Amino acid sequence: MNISEGRLYEAMVEVRVYLTLREKLGWKSKTLSLGRNKVKFSELLDELKDLKGILEDFGYENFMILLNGRNIRLLDWLDTEVEEGDSIDIFPPAGGG
Repeated sequence: MNISEGRLYEAMVEVRVYLTLREKLGWKSKTLSLGRNKVKFSELLDELKDLKGILEDFGYENFMILLNGRNIRLLDWLDTEVEEGDSIDIFPPAGGG
């Protein structure tokens, strides 16, 4: 997968999903080529339409989305910049009681 603007730049980012997301998506992790130095998290999701659909259906705010271990809500939320070597971990809502 490649988010590019006609450049030959291979910045790689790993996206990992957990628990029920793995079951729904059928994958544990994907490595994406950004195509440029930085992209917004929302742009990255455009390359992962299956994941984006689930996040939209259930509401982004219900998922824990970590960029290098930091919650993107504490950064710039969906406008958080992602760059080469970053890792993104996405956890679904937890239930129980």
